[in-house]
Parts: sequence; C-alpha cells; structure tokens
Amino acid sequence: MLPPSSRPPLPRPAVQYALVALAALLVFAGTLANGFVYDDNQLVLENPWPRSLAGVQEAFGQPLFGFLESSTAQDPRHHYYRPLMHVFVFVLRQGFGLQAWAYHLALMLGHAAVSVLVLWLLRACLSPARSTSGEGAGAGTWAALGGALLFALHPVHTEAVAWVSGAMDVGMTLAVLVAARLWLPAPATAPRALGAAAVWLVGLLFKETAFVLPALLWALERATASAQARGGWGAQARRFGLLGLGGGAYGVLRLAAMGGALPGHNAPPTAAGLASVFAFPADLGGKLVWPVPLAVLSPGGLVESWADPRVPAGALLVVALLALAVWAWRREQRVAQAGLFWLCLPAAPALALQARGVDAYAERYLYLPSIGFVLCVALALRAGLLRWPDRARMLGLVSGGVLAAFALLTLVYVPIWRDDLTLWTYVQETVVDQPLIHSSLGNLHLNAGRVDEAIPHLEVAARGLPREFRVHNNLAVAYAKTGRFGDARRELERTARLMPDNPVAWHNLGLVSRREGDLEKAIAYFRDALRLAPRRVDSLLELGRTLLRAGRTAEAVAPLEEALRLEPGLEPARKALAEARAAASPPPR
Repeated sequence: MLPPSSRPPLPRPAVQYALVALAALLVFAGTLANGFVYDDNQLVLENPWPRSLAGVQEAFGQPLFGFLESSTAQDPRHHYYRPLMHVFVFVLRQGFGLQAWAYHLALMLGHAAVSVLVLWLLRACLSPARSTSGEGAGAGTWAALGGALLFALHPVHTEAVAWVSGAMDVGMTLAVLVAARLWLPAPATAPRALGAAAVWLVGLLFKETAFVLPALLWALERATASAQARGGWGAQARRFGLLGLGGGAYGVLRLAAMGGALPGHNAPPTAAGLASVFAFPADLGGKLVWPVPLAVLSPGGLVESWADPRVPAGALLVVALLALAVWAWRREQRVAQAGLFWLCLPAAPALALQARGVDAYAERYLYLPSIGFVLCVALALRAGLLRWPDRARMLGLVSGGVLAAFALLTLVYVPIWRDDLTLWTYVQETVVDQPLIHSSLGNLHLNAGRVDEAIPHLEVAARGLPREFRVHNNLAVAYAKTGRFGDARRELERTARLMPDNPVAWHNLGLVSRREGDLEKAIAYFRDALRLAPRRVDSLLELGRTLLRAGRTAEAVAPLEEALRLEPGLEPARKALAEARAAASPPPR
C-alpha cells in the first residue's frame, strides 16, 4: 500500500465540479464553429412555429414534425411529441436569430450541466455521507470523479451535443437528473416529490424516453438509502403517486395532440428485421466501450441476415448483462443494480423502435444510458482502488490514458458535424454503403442546384428505399429540372400511391402536367392537393395561374384571392390576380 504522504490529496467538491464542467465545455468548444446540419434544416431553419408565440402554442397540439407537409406527418416513424424542442428554438431565435453558434453554446452549457449532475449522482452512490471508512470514501470520490469525466469527454455524446437537434436528448437527460437531485436524499418530501413531477413533465416534453424516470429513481433510492429511510410500501406509494402527476399531465397533452399514435414502420416484419433486434445491443451499445468509428449510421450497415456476426455478439451481450444483474441481485449490490437500471432501461425504447421496424441506430440514444455505463465503470474503479491500494497510481494512469484518448476522439469527431456536405461525405467514407447516405447526398446536391450530381445518388436511394416518399419525390423534382418529365411523372405517381393523402405529390403532378401542356389534368391535380390541404398557398397560386393559362379567367380569381388573403405579401399571386381580373372584366364600350 502507498504511504499516506504519496497519495494525491482529494480535491474539494467545488473543484471537482468545476473540473468536470470545464472538461465538458473545452472538449466540445469546436461546435461553436459548426452550422446547422441534417434535421436542423427542418427544425430550425424551415420551422415556422418558433417564429411567434402563436406558433409555439400550436406546437403543443402537433407531433414534432407537424409543421411539414403530410409526407412526414403521415409517416408513423415520426409520431413523436416533443413540443419543448420548438420552445428551445423559439427562445434562442428571439435572442440570436439564426446564428448557429448560439444554439451550439446552449447545448455545450447543457452538456456541462448534465456532466456536473452526473458527478453528483456518482458521488451519492459511491461516496455516501454515511460511509465511515475514510479509505472507502476516498476511493469512491476518485472513482466518481473519473466516471463523471468519462461522461463529459465521451465521444459517443458528439451527436447529441454537436447537433442542434440533439437538444431533445440533452434537455431530457438534464431534466431526469434534476428530478433525481430533487428526489434524493430519500425519502423525498411532498414538495420535493411535486418538484420532481414538474421536472419530469419537462423531460417528457423534450423526449418520451424520460418515462423511465420512476424506475430510475426507485433504483437510486435503493442504492443510496436504507430500507428504514425509504419507508414502507405505503410511504413509497404516496411519494411516487405525487411523481406520477407529471406523467399524467404529459399523457393528457400527448393524447390531445396525437391520440394513441406511436412510432413504427409501414413495412411488414421480416427475418432480417428480427435479426437486427438481436444485433442492436452490440451494434449500438458497443460504442460505449469502443467508440470507433462513430457515424450517423451503423458502420457495419443494415443487418440483413442471422449470419451477421453482430447478431451473436448482441445476444452474448444481453446474456452477460442478465448474468451481471442476477449476480448484483443475489449479492445485494444495489449500486451495481442502479447502474444496470440506468444503462438498460433508457436504452429499451430504442430497442423497441428497432423491433417495430425503425432503424434506431443513433449515438444520441446512448446519452442517458451512458450515465448507467459510467456508474458501472466508476463502481469497478472503486473496487479496484479498494482491492489493490498499492496499485492506485497505475489505475490512475490507465484511467487518465483512457480519458485522454476519448477526449482526442471527441475533438476529432466534432468538426465532422460542421455542415451537411462534410458530415455526409464522412459517413459515405466511413460506413458500409447504404441508401440513406445517397438520399442525403442527393438532397444536398439538389438543394444546392447541382442537379446532375444529385440524380445518380437519388436513383440509388430510390432503388434501395422503394417505400420512401421523400426519396421518390426529390428524384421527381430532379428529373423535372432536367426536362425528363416522363421520368418525373413516374416517380410522382409512385409517391401518390405511397401516400395518397399527401398534397405534395398531387401538387407536383400538377406542375409536371402543366409543363407537358396538359392543362386540364394539371388543374385536376392542383384541386386534389387543395382538397387535402385547402390552405396550401402554393397550390392556390398554381391553380389560379393554370386556370388563367387555360383561358378560364373567371375561375382563376377565387384561388388567387384566397392565396393573397393567406399570404398578403405574395407578389406572384398579386400579379396573376390583376391579370385575371383584367381578362375577366368586359371591355369598355
């Protein structure tokens, strides 16, 4: 054993918290140079709701992407209710407009706050105040600090912190930890339980995964308080009942907005889909231990058969976790039980999505579960320090080396999220070829006006994703821009079959028909779009223009007037309306 004089002194708690916060800020400081990428373009740049208080109020009655055309709103994979994401964007937009650095700074500060609360949680579990062993308390404090630094620096958190849309995961996790801070020490008083309920509601409105909070708090209670302190079943039922008020309020809001809609997939289940469920724990969860390479998609690509090595690896990981859980239960290792709860329960919704046919590989889904992971790591580190006190320096050096390596990986990964072209080029170079990569690159080139570069990517994506509305619609737009109207019509007819209640498909069919000279068919398509979305300004404008070209000037007036009423500053509608009125008026005598 090392003599006391050779042991490093324990930093004061305030210094520990400051160190963790500083590490979290420094490692992600590079995000300040990044822009908006991927879903940020829709949720931040194109989103009309955060532009006004009325829009924010509307967000509480709609799914996350409800502001888009029904191509997304109809898609069951997007049945998410997260109105506080729109509130987050609204607040920042009021103060900073669309300056990306402000959004990234907010996420950096959120991650630092989460990291500080992770240190608090680890200290509560590993170095409780009731500990009478100075040596045990010291080992627990060092282990908690190491675990919190691992959380702060972990590269797997880059997607959640460097991507503005990751605010849903960071905000939800922050709310879960604040609720835990209010809940402990056990037993929680009625005011603290009500405060935790309010914060739980906030977490749920950021992301549905927060519904696991009651089970997480129960595990924390068992890890940090005696049975006598927790009280009997009646006392526990009363305080958890108060907590349940937050979940009940969320349920009312969600049902009013979305009914019973849950994320899923239109496609029927397949054998490959079932195999992907077994592979999922190793494919995604393995990134907590070995975060190389990291990418938006699974580096190994989609699981297409039971022969994929990730399938047995995932099954073995599940068996190992079950064995560890049985050991922790039999040995009454309640801190280990809590770590497993915090690791596995928040990951369960992602596994459920995978089982419902949604490709749920996303590193941000590990943001909350990684708290359980670092708790288990810190618990193992404390055990090592207690069992081999004479090797404390070696354990410290190994831990420091791991932290340094993880920090370096994060620093390298952060700039990849600078913009869409950088991100998707990296993904294409890093992971097995997948249709979604080509879809994203095709959309990127199409939006930038590089249509000839977009078409090959979109054609590959359309072959690989035959049921994806947006892919076929974008390919049709690209074909139309290059004069391939027959090919454009074919793709648009496919989109109309995929989602017959989507006005975009019918509107675009109207545009193509007009370019082909079939004005009557174009008029019918525009009216089909307006039947589905009567307030769709683009369709009102194009219907009026087409009626005007067809010589039906009197009929053109009404849709053009309605377009101007809905959008008074629409100059093309104003000019077309003036032309229609002039043509419809009898000549002077």
